[in-house]
Amino acid sequence: MAGIKLAEPWLPEVYELVTGETEFLHQCREEDERIQNAYLKNMEAQEEDFSGLCFSRVKFENCSFEGCNFEKAEFSDVLFISCNFSNCLFRDSFLRRVSFQRSKGTGARMTESSLKDVTITDCSMQYLNLDDSKLESFRVEDSDLENGNFAQCRCKGVTFSQVSLQNASFFKTPLKGMDFTTCDIKGLVLSDECSEVRGAVMDLYQAAELAKRLGIVIK
Repeated sequence: MAGIKLAEPWLPEVYELVTGETEFLHQCREEDERIQNAYLKNMEAQEEDFSGLCFSRVKFENCSFEGCNFEKAEFSDVLFISCNFSNCLFRDSFLRRVSFQRSKGTGARMTESSLKDVTITDCSMQYLNLDDSKLESFRVEDSDLENGNFAQCRCKGVTFSQVSLQNASFFKTPLKGMDFTTCDIKGLVLSDECSEVRGAVMDLYQAAELAKRLGIVIK
């Protein structure tokens, strides 16, 4: 699984720079206009409605959208650097070739969404909710996803490296082939049978902890 190659966001050499206020985003939403070839920098919004927006070949840097609504939004070839999406709603959204770097997304809700060729690197996203989403070519590295929700996800080519997944829920999400040996998976939430971890790769300590939950005594 570690060798899976993800498609990187394709970004233009020349951007339209947009800074400061979010009027540009609201105008595009009102006019049903796609946002493309744009560099959005130092934007700040709180609990604003950006639902249904379409972003293509866009770079976000140092932007804060805490508590905003991106429901049913589309993100294709998008790069987020040092952004804050805490408590944002992304339900039923579409993400293709998207990279999150050094960003924060505590409590972000991406339920019932489709994510393909998405990377999360050096991010703090505790309580991230991806329940009932489709994850394909999805990679997380050097990040904190404690108390995250990945219940009933459909996964293909998902990798975690140096990720804190303490108390994360993978209820009814098959983890076959996923390597957790570099991750912290204490308190993983699974079904009573722990059938989700069948075929997953773990170190001896992780396997022993799961064995205890199943009532297996190791001598």
